[in-house]
Amino acid sequence: MTPQRILKQFPELAPFPPEQQQQLFQAAQKDAFGPDLKLERWRGNILNFALMFAVSALFVAWLAPALALSRDLAALVMLVVILPAFFILQQRRYQRLIRRSLARQINALD
Repeated sequence: MTPQRILKQFPELAPFPPEQQQQLFQAAQKDAFGPDLKLERWRGNILNFALMFAVSALFVAWLAPALALSRDLAALVMLVVILPAFFILQQRRYQRLIRRSLARQINALD
């Protein structure tokens, strides 16, 4: 990630010089996604997948017929609304994990 994007996504790094920002960010990434947290990440991914599957199944089985949507329109709504919402939730989860780890990294400096 470029330094500008890092600062945009994680403004708590602004007081530090650019090379230290990069080091803190990389350390936070390693801390948040290290091998010791692999099972926790798997659990989160499986829960998010189950949530996405449940929302999609409810939409196809209940909401689409209730709104008299055709199969094609229901699939289009799923591709335009449900799938991007899943990606946004995953990105926010990723940022939250890094932000938590970044706070630990910054607190360790103080």
